[in-house]
Amino acid sequence: MTVEVTLTPSESKRLIARGVKALPSVQHALKNNTIILAGGTTNAFIAEELLGSSFPKKSVYTLGMIRDGKLSSSDEASRIFPYVIKKGKKEPEQNHWKEYLPKLVSGDIFIKGGNAIDHTGLAAILAGNDMGGTIGAAFGPVMQRGVELIVPIGLEKLVPDVRAAVEFTAGQHAEDSIGEQVGLLPVMGATIVTEITALETLYDVRCMCIAAGGTDGSEGSIVLAAKGEPEDTKRLMAEVRSIKGEPPVR
Repeated sequence: MTVEVTLTPSESKRLIARGVKALPSVQHALKNNTIILAGGTTNAFIAEELLGSSFPKKSVYTLGMIRDGKLSSSDEASRIFPYVIKKGKKEPEQNHWKEYLPKLVSGDIFIKGGNAIDHTGLAAILAGNDMGGTIGAAFGPVMQRGVELIVPIGLEKLVPDVRAAVEFTAGQHAEDSIGEQVGLLPVMGATIVTEITALETLYDVRCMCIAAGGTDGSEGSIVLAAKGEPEDTKRLMAEVRSIKGEPPVR
């Protein structure tokens, strides 16, 4: 049976968050290990799914962001710093996530949203901080220690070629920009979770993105086709309908 679903960016983020939670490695880490949930609007959705937290304004759980048509940052006064989850429980918020980097071991998980993904599954992250931001600090220790890096990212961020984009911008710094100036950091070896990953993980279907775009508040939407057994596709449609109307990210 084949079904089609259309998702706005915020609906995609909710679906991706549920897909991340359903990953076997995440389920194992929730019971036995440590999860560092870096800043990001998609990660705010993930925090809600993993911990039952509530973020009516998702932008409080990020630093860098694109808003008002420019590269920007969240409001510092209301910003919430990244959560660390140990065996399913959130660590005290005064404990900075970087304190946990030297203690990470295989089986632990680092989750960081991305800004670009291409058809090969390679993702990249923008960094405005001149030391590479969150991913600049975490990538080396995470990869060296065999820690799984999960990058939840919506297909609205699909670009033609991440490697080409990184090579085009590498070795130079923008002299002018609309908003803040950034660099682009590729994340080889990451576990990428898109809407496709989420649907295939949650519902045992095969899935493909067949269209994108929209108007009147549906800008950035995607259209997905999924194929599977009738009981799986019917459950998919019922649960996707339950997230329709997810408020736009603010």
